[in-house]
Amino acid sequence: MSADPRSNVASFKAMFAGLADFAALVEPNGAVLHVNGSGLRLVDRATDELSGLTVDQLSPHAAQLIGEWIPAAIAEGQWEGEGELRKSDGSSVPVQLTIAPISDGGRVAAAAIVARDLSEGLRLEEELQRRFLQQEAITAATSTPIIQVWDDIVTMPVVGLVDSVRAADMKNTLLEAVSRTGARFAIVDLTGVDTVDTATADHLLRVMRAVRLLGARCVITGIQPAVAQIIVGLGLELQGVVTLRSLREGLRFCLRRLGFRVTREEQVLDLAAIAAS
Repeated sequence: MSADPRSNVASFKAMFAGLADFAALVEPNGAVLHVNGSGLRLVDRATDELSGLTVDQLSPHAAQLIGEWIPAAIAEGQWEGEGELRKSDGSSVPVQLTIAPISDGGRVAAAAIVARDLSEGLRLEEELQRRFLQQEAITAATSTPIIQVWDDIVTMPVVGLVDSVRAADMKNTLLEAVSRTGARFAIVDLTGVDTVDTATADHLLRVMRAVRLLGARCVITGIQPAVAQIIVGLGLELQGVVTLRSLREGLRFCLRRLGFRVTREEQVLDLAAIAAS
């Protein structure tokens, strides 16, 4: 290669022509010798703007490029890191930079700069993060809802798969609700749970015992046959835990223990009166 890198611009044009990333040939003083087609499109510039173009017009990191990154590439043979390119309207594009020195007879004649656009990846990452946080919020709001059905009664209907992580979340949520409301009864309704693993079954029973330590009584309703078999098979103790067939029976049990009289009254609808209203 000759001492003047401009005489070799044609060879680098051919080398960079088919590259999908931004690629430029820059002199150590910051003068831009060449930018490939992909690079020009990325920074929104035309080919005729190359004449007299300097690196400070292409990047907000011009001082670092000339003073730090290119010298580091010369010293180590290559430099890699993240930076930004500047578009013609002044906006910035985040990029992954690779800088390599181009030498001629032991003298550095220029630096080749290749930049990969990171904006699409960052947008995707931000979108995934947004969706993750949204899903987390939905899960937190619906996975372990606590309903205060009476002054001294709270209920936690559980639906779907219960693993150890969710069981731990249920325990925290239920204990917080019992402590906050001063409830005397906590109903855990498992009607919507078809099966649990052995570790989760044990964890659920620990939840019930923890409720007792807060001075409340735990009632389990709606245990499905498969769940009952697991509990029996493990030999887990249900001492102190009331189990009832349905949530309705659980509510009736709690209300009676609170001193309320629970009766069923037949209601007759007057269709004529409804139609006339």
